[in-house]
Amino acid sequence: MSNPKPKKSLIRRILKWSGISLLLIIVLLVAAPFLFKDKIVAIVKEQANNNLNATVNFGEFDLSIFSSFPNFKFKINNISVVGINDFAGDTLAFINQLSANINLKSVISGGPYGINSLVIDKPRIFVTVLPNGKASWDIAKADTAAKTPTDTSKSAPTKFAIKLKEFKINQAYIVYDDKKGGMYGKLDNLNYELKGDFTQDNFLLNNVLDIAQTTFKMSGINYLNQTHIKLKADVDMDMPNMKFTFKENEFSLNDLSLGFDGFVQMPDTNIKMDITFKAKQTEFKSILSLIPSVYSKSFADVKTSGKLALDGFAKGTYNASQLPAFGVNLSINDAMFKYPILPKSVNNINVDVHVNNPIGVLDATTIDVNKFHVELAGNPIDLTAHVKTPISDAGLIAELKGMIDLSSVKEFIPLEKTDDLSGIIKTDISIAGHLSALEKKDFDKFKATGFLEIDKVNYKSATLPYQVQLNTMVLNFTTQYVELKTFDAKLGKSDINASGKIDNLLQYIFKADLIKGSFAINSNLMDLNELMSSTTSGTLSGVEGKTTTATPTSTASTAVAAVPANIDFNLDAKIGKVIYTNLVLENMVGNIVVRNQKVDMTNLKMNTMQGALTINGFYETSNIKKPTIGLNLNVDNFDIQETFKSFNTVQKIAPVGQYAKGKFSASLQNFNTSLNDKMEPDLNAVKANGVFKTANVNVGGFPPFVKLGEALKIEQLKNVEVTNLTVNYQIIDGRVVMAPFDTKISNVPTNISGSTGFDQTIDYKWKMQIPKAMFGSAATSALTGLLAQANSAAGTNLTVGDKINVTALFGGTTTKPVIKTSLKDDAKSAVATVTTQVVNNAIDKANAEAQKILDDAKAQCEKQKAEAQANADKTKQDEYAQADALIEQASNPIAKIAAKKAAEVAKKKVDEKVQKIINDADAKCIKSLEEAKLKADAKAAENKK
Repeated sequence: MSNPKPKKSLIRRILKWSGISLLLIIVLLVAAPFLFKDKIVAIVKEQANNNLNATVNFGEFDLSIFSSFPNFKFKINNISVVGINDFAGDTLAFINQLSANINLKSVISGGPYGINSLVIDKPRIFVTVLPNGKASWDIAKADTAAKTPTDTSKSAPTKFAIKLKEFKINQAYIVYDDKKGGMYGKLDNLNYELKGDFTQDNFLLNNVLDIAQTTFKMSGINYLNQTHIKLKADVDMDMPNMKFTFKENEFSLNDLSLGFDGFVQMPDTNIKMDITFKAKQTEFKSILSLIPSVYSKSFADVKTSGKLALDGFAKGTYNASQLPAFGVNLSINDAMFKYPILPKSVNNINVDVHVNNPIGVLDATTIDVNKFHVELAGNPIDLTAHVKTPISDAGLIAELKGMIDLSSVKEFIPLEKTDDLSGIIKTDISIAGHLSALEKKDFDKFKATGFLEIDKVNYKSATLPYQVQLNTMVLNFTTQYVELKTFDAKLGKSDINASGKIDNLLQYIFKADLIKGSFAINSNLMDLNELMSSTTSGTLSGVEGKTTTATPTSTASTAVAAVPANIDFNLDAKIGKVIYTNLVLENMVGNIVVRNQKVDMTNLKMNTMQGALTINGFYETSNIKKPTIGLNLNVDNFDIQETFKSFNTVQKIAPVGQYAKGKFSASLQNFNTSLNDKMEPDLNAVKANGVFKTANVNVGGFPPFVKLGEALKIEQLKNVEVTNLTVNYQIIDGRVVMAPFDTKISNVPTNISGSTGFDQTIDYKWKMQIPKAMFGSAATSALTGLLAQANSAAGTNLTVGDKINVTALFGGTTTKPVIKTSLKDDAKSAVATVTTQVVNNAIDKANAEAQKILDDAKAQCEKQKAEAQANADKTKQDEYAQADALIEQASNPIAKIAAKKAAEVAKKKVDEKVQKIINDADAKCIKSLEEAKLKADAKAAENKK
């Protein structure tokens, strides 16, 4: 009987299973990121693309648990959101890295996934509103499931539950470009940190915001320019009641700090608020820091005096139809400032401004500028203004009076060393009345008088690539209009003289109505290349390998020129010379109307390309992503080479122009299409027609013509001369289609029809009457012989005529043409079906004979060289063996040394002998090839006769 196995102790069993359990936990901790990483990433991408009208992509990602146990730490790099439809190709957002702390239990249970913290690193965001109101951020897909109250209850819940305790944004770059509202904003190097326990109903939310540079423009006015903004705010969060109360907080713009008190409550769609703010400083210097031209690195050294008071409030309810009551008060008393390094100061600054709206209706707003007085180095400026009912019918009372010598600016504000400013500006303007009086043309109920004069203003700056010289400008204000009496300026090399009037300047300023005017413009030179070089664009930088351009005219491009939506101008232009890209336009005269984001050109005439051009048409940008043009052109005596080099469109429409020399005239009618972001037309959508004429054009090296010359063995067809050409053409379905026309190609009567595609494919048919003499004597002799055989077989007596009818078919592309020739259309010839073959065979036979002479000579040469090499090899082998035998026969070491020396001398002589055999064979070969070349050339020359 066997002994029973002893039982292990309880302690050992506990240690064993504890160790196994610990090992399993460690394995799970290591494996968990790999088990769940793909699952989370797939869900994130699926959720994003299912809910957004945009394309979302990620770069590398990482999921770990050790550093954040018991939660996952999730990181995704290079997140991009690229638009579709109106914003196709635009990078709407790019995030260098997004990291989140995700609750482990929620992942294991399958969701919803709890997010405890979120950090967004170096986001680059570009937000655009197109002129039609379409916003790039409006990319959320419509909830089609929520059409009825019963449907909403069935909609699937989100797979993410945000329970944030921390939220950070590091080094953000954000651009907001609202083309419809005329607003532009840029936040550069934005850092934001939020802390609070969103899992609680009531908690304290800490906010810290720092934006290194903030820029905001509206209607062309800079309200903030690279302003440093900071915010530190603690907010009591009452989540059940959605009420948020400000506690200790501070908001600053450069050196101006504001304190906020009050609350915001959002129980439903109504937002209730009671907020007051007040400047924490009373020194004038704090508000002075908001003036971009004053705030600089040396601002800390500026000497100031004077008192400041700034406060405001917003109280009431905000919703889609209502605003809270609000007000702002600004007072500056007896202020001044002076830079220690500059000789003069700005004195007697007194400002008293009140904006008040007691009931939250915009039309109830009143603006009172009771006083605005400043003396700039002794130059006084005074302004008073009062505005009421600004929405329904703006009532205005305003006076502006002052004078400034611009040369004194550098005496009280530091300019860059390269900047130069001089000239005099004077103004004295008075306005009183309601805009409705102007709209009804009750001019006796509205008063507007005064002037604005600018005299000899010069401005030069390193930030501007050209100098501005405004010699004189006089604006006279009247009740009915503003008269531009004189305008004489020079911008770089460009000069402008203008006069005219603006009919509704005040309506434009106060009601955003169209600004209407008519002007006569004269100029000797307009260098648009120089003027456009001043245009700069913001970029959505920081995207690895990508840059999205933010310009005033395009969401993704710098090339499209936008026509402003808020102007209605009629321009009669007379310009001596216009330089644009590589074009030079001279003696430009015509009428241009700018209206409804469209430029209409009527009988706009100019000289260019050594000829004359007349344009009737339009350019329109109501959809900045897809501008359109419509043109009717008349071209007279243009140079072909200059035209081809200057216009990309011509290069696609007429690729033969690259090889042509001469002059042409043409018309182009009904050319209507859209443009891409490079201002290139969509030629495949064009349906147009026109006429092309030329008296004489030489075309040399054009591949289809070269190929035709080779096919027919006629050198004259490789470089052709075209005379008296008139072509009617159509542009349709991406091709230039030519109606059949007659011309002469190198004096060969030719009928041409066919088309060229914008993809450079060709499809042409040439019917040619080629003189027999052009084929050469060899081809003619062979043709006569075959014709004799045909006459004998058929019992006819036909002869070869002076002209042979040839049909040439062109296919392939302009660079790789395919040519087929035939004489089947020549019904008069009994051997019509074989003529082309006869001619080509005869010529090919003669050429073959010439080639055979060369081939035979080469074969003989190679044979002789091979025999010489074999002889040399045998000689070397035999005589080397004899030399080596001398060494073997030596009987002692001294004799062997002597034998080796003798063998080396013998082998050297053998090498010389062998090389002579090869050299003699090469010389003989070269001589025989030269003789064969002479014979072959003689045979080829005989063929060309």
